[in-house]
Amino acid sequence: MARKRVPSTIEILIEAVARLGLPPRSVDIEALRAHLGLPEFGGYVQDARVARALRDMRASRTFAETGVAALRKALPALRAAVSKDHAITWSLRVAVPLLDDGRLDLRIDVPPDAAALNVLKGMAHRNDPTWRLDELRAALGEVAAQASRSLRKPVERLREQIRLDLVEVGADASAYIAHLDRSLRSRQFDLDENLDRSLSGILAPVRKRAKAVAREDSRLRRLRDRVGFGAYIETFTAARRMNRRILFHMGPTNSGKTYAALKALTGAETGTYLAPLRLLALENYETLLERGLRAGMVTGEEVLGEANPTHTARTIETADLTRPVDVAVIDEIQMLADPDRGWAWTNALFGIPAKTVIVCGSDDALASVRRAAEAADESLEVIPFARKSPLLLLEEPVPLEKVEPGDAVVAFSRRAVHENREILVARGHSVATIYGALSPEVRRAEAARFRSGEANVLVTTDAIGMGLNLGPLKRIVFSAVRKYDGVSERALTHSEIRQIAGRAGRYGHQEVGYVAATDETGIEPLRKALGGAPTAPAADTRFFVRPDLIAIRSVAEEMQTQRLHDVLTHFARATFYAGSPFQPSALEEILEVARAVDRARLPIDEKFAFSVCPIDRRDEVAMGVLERWTQMRASGQTVPALRANLRGELDYQERTVKLASAYLWLSRRFPDTFDDLDAIRDLRGRANGMIEQHLRETATRKVERRSRRAAGAR
Repeated sequence: MARKRVPSTIEILIEAVARLGLPPRSVDIEALRAHLGLPEFGGYVQDARVARALRDMRASRTFAETGVAALRKALPALRAAVSKDHAITWSLRVAVPLLDDGRLDLRIDVPPDAAALNVLKGMAHRNDPTWRLDELRAALGEVAAQASRSLRKPVERLREQIRLDLVEVGADASAYIAHLDRSLRSRQFDLDENLDRSLSGILAPVRKRAKAVAREDSRLRRLRDRVGFGAYIETFTAARRMNRRILFHMGPTNSGKTYAALKALTGAETGTYLAPLRLLALENYETLLERGLRAGMVTGEEVLGEANPTHTARTIETADLTRPVDVAVIDEIQMLADPDRGWAWTNALFGIPAKTVIVCGSDDALASVRRAAEAADESLEVIPFARKSPLLLLEEPVPLEKVEPGDAVVAFSRRAVHENREILVARGHSVATIYGALSPEVRRAEAARFRSGEANVLVTTDAIGMGLNLGPLKRIVFSAVRKYDGVSERALTHSEIRQIAGRAGRYGHQEVGYVAATDETGIEPLRKALGGAPTAPAADTRFFVRPDLIAIRSVAEEMQTQRLHDVLTHFARATFYAGSPFQPSALEEILEVARAVDRARLPIDEKFAFSVCPIDRRDEVAMGVLERWTQMRASGQTVPALRANLRGELDYQERTVKLASAYLWLSRRFPDTFDDLDAIRDLRGRANGMIEQHLRETATRKVERRSRRAAGAR
């Protein structure tokens, strides 16, 4: 006789919810089981208890959404972390003075005691943040007092270390205190058994640096400031006048950090969003319009929207460093470390004139953001964000023949992308394709094909790491864990792996994201990165910068030359001295272009504009076109739109789009020379259309296309 199957607790709860007259799909059954403390099997509970639990869960959710904010206003030291299932973790921020005059505070996060938690539980149950508020205030006061008593010994040891430091630095004590205070303002510690070790271990190098700053001879410090941190920071006069507040929304992809920043931006009277890509600038410009704001968009190639907008979406290279706003959002702040474009993030971080600057990015950028805030003498608050859906590594390889609908296969060269694409098409998949050489318009169209289901698999490079809504993407499959970075082939950093892998399992589309490798060798690097291992610290932590026109003109006048190559070479030698906090941003590539543009008789500021024009500097054809354009500018000619064979190969079409975009970029700097705008926009549009047509037509098996054509002929 067969044994009767024992229903699971989940099944029992579904039946109970149905008996209470509720659609089971409207209830998070797993959260209900956890709330009731029931096992996975063998659990039983009366309907009345289920009804009470549902009421309690509903009240907790409402309290998490509305009551927590009201309670935080009444008790600013109380902190709340709300999980996906609306569970609230409470902590109390305790500030412990380290100096008698109150200039130094140590911030400790302490868990509330049982009495305080009981009141907080009652508030959540009633959704009433005023219920027994005075009792809660008294309980938290006792918690703070108890924490201060337990901290007495480690804090006294730290105070003694600081007193000895102050004696050592003598007359420069104020510089020591100021530096230490800036560091402490951006750090919090948890009250646990490791606190004593944390205080001594983490603050020892900070104290050492503070002493070094204080000891530095005043005359030498002023001299270094003229070519180092001080002078660079002070050039951003609008930002320096604003006493800016910096918030770091720190977290992985799919954590809601940028969403929260944009919410603050749209709630402000004026603001700007600085994007790493034109695609992101466009998407958020559209978001600003949808929310009824007077919005505009600025990129290197175009200006859209209102003439005097209250809110703008910009590519970061076009950041307006003169016009004050209430809120500025700097996205993907970890791009500070990018040798080619990092200078734009450096400029924005130090120079955007906003009352509140919200930077969004991964924890890899924390050290750099903290150093920048300390150098600018500005406050920094770090707000951590957790990923909203889990990201799981598959322990078995997923070769290309096992790729499924909803997957994205990632490679790190255009050639590898097309090879993977051909294999997947041959296996019957409809494939969308995204890589860096494609224009933003084509990348957006290909992403839309994947989102809509027209293509069931995505083949891509790390171009998906930023700026694309990939909706149903379920699984990222790495076909390689190494890349050529323009200098040499190297392993992907943990940060790069996390950035790409994090695009799987978008919250609201998938409950879980999966990550895999096509072969065994890729699994261990993925495991280390996804396990939270930090990216190895860079050997060179200096900020990337690029000279501006003021610096170019100053050096040219000093050298009595209009040769851009000579000026840039001199600038690098004079500015990036040993010990400088800065390093040149991809100056070698600009120097190569400078040699070409120096052949034209142009003012040096015009040569500089041509040298930073966004073309592929490794493409000899593109470099030849740019040099011809400089000669035409020098001779006073207008530059006609490009002529192109729109039935050329795919790489030819890609080059056409890039050169057309460069023409539009130059037209904003030299409108009298690059004036054939309608024709160049038409050419770029048609070339983009041909690329997208090619990708669509080759997205499925040729045999299927032939069959469809034959059926149509009949």
